[in-house]
Amino acid sequence: MTTPLISAPARSGRGSIRMHLDRGEHPATGRPLLSADLDNPPAVCGGCANTVLKQLSDGRERLKCGLVPRGSRGLRGPDLRDSMPACVQYAAAPGAQPHA
Repeated sequence: MTTPLISAPARSGRGSIRMHLDRGEHPATGRPLLSADLDNPPAVCGGCANTVLKQLSDGRERLKCGLVPRGSRGLRGPDLRDSMPACVQYAAAPGAQPHA
C-alpha cells in the first residue's frame, strides 16, 4: 500500500467560501451574516436586491453581489448561490419570496 503524498486534513480541506461562512461573515462583502431569528427565517442572497447576474460569453450566468466593486479584471468577487446566507446589508428584492 502506498502512502498519499498529501495528508488527509489537507486533502479534505475547506473551501474559502465555507471558511468565511463558518466565521459568520459573507464571502463576497466580508460583512457579518444576517442573524437568524425563529420568527423571521434568515434571508438568502437569492432574494437580495443587491445581487446582479453576470452573463458569460458562453451564455451561462453567474450570480454576483452588486455591493462589491468591480476589480481590475471586471469581477465582483465569488459566485453566489441563491441559498447562500445574506449579510447585514441584505435588502429584499421587489417580489422576492421569503426563504423558508
